[in-house]
Amino acid sequence: MNLSKQKKVMVKAAQQAGKILLKYYGRKTTPRIKLNKTLVSKADIEANEAIIGAIKRSFPEHSVLSEETPYEDNKSDFKWVIDPLDGTHNFLHGIPIFGTSIALEYKEEVVLGVLGFPALNLFAFAEKGKGAFLNGKRLKVSDKKGMGHSFILFEYAYLSRKAKHDFLGKFIREYVDLRNFGAAIYGLLMIAAGNADGYVVFTTNEWDMAAGALIVLEAGGKITDFNGNGFKPSGGNFVISNGKIHHNLLEYIN
Repeated sequence: MNLSKQKKVMVKAAQQAGKILLKYYGRKTTPRIKLNKTLVSKADIEANEAIIGAIKRSFPEHSVLSEETPYEDNKSDFKWVIDPLDGTHNFLHGIPIFGTSIALEYKEEVVLGVLGFPALNLFAFAEKGKGAFLNGKRLKVSDKKGMGHSFILFEYAYLSRKAKHDFLGKFIREYVDLRNFGAAIYGLLMIAAGNADGYVVFTTNEWDMAAGALIVLEAGGKITDFNGNGFKPSGGNFVISNGKIHHNLLEYIN
């Protein structure tokens, strides 16, 4: 399947979104609280409009799922999955770990994915079966084979915090380094780049995972749900790893 046109549109849309995010980054703005209690800023909305506009001009028949707008189901085999600004809290507090995620699914399988981090000057891309790249250099997951002194990421969003506390409690006496960066897509990039060994996500959405998951898989990583089942973009919980410590992480969870 030739996806060259889709790739071109995706990359340009992500780059345009990045320019919009940088335009607002560092400004004092008052975000709006959505019904699900998460925050949305002017930057989210404007970047979202730019991305969807670019997609609809080239592929008006495709379906579009975005965090910031209702699902547009056009009964197409192609679905674009968009998070215009992941890491909104970081963005609002002047922390440069935020970015844009755009994925393209074909028959519910992710075939293209891009992550852009404009404040960090990082741009990652993957096409199914063709590898993953960061600023033009191929990505590869870490070679860490055991949990001792491993570098493990987790998310600490509002939902399911009791389960997250229970999980973290299991590491009290372990020599394991734990981090929460406040942006799911940055955690996925860390795994793909070999800078972290595992990542546990208790609750998230398809738009946070789709693009970054393809990048992890194309870099040689592994993704399952908490029961060890294979990756599905619409799943709610995920274990992401270099593959070598995956069974260890599942044991800690279960």
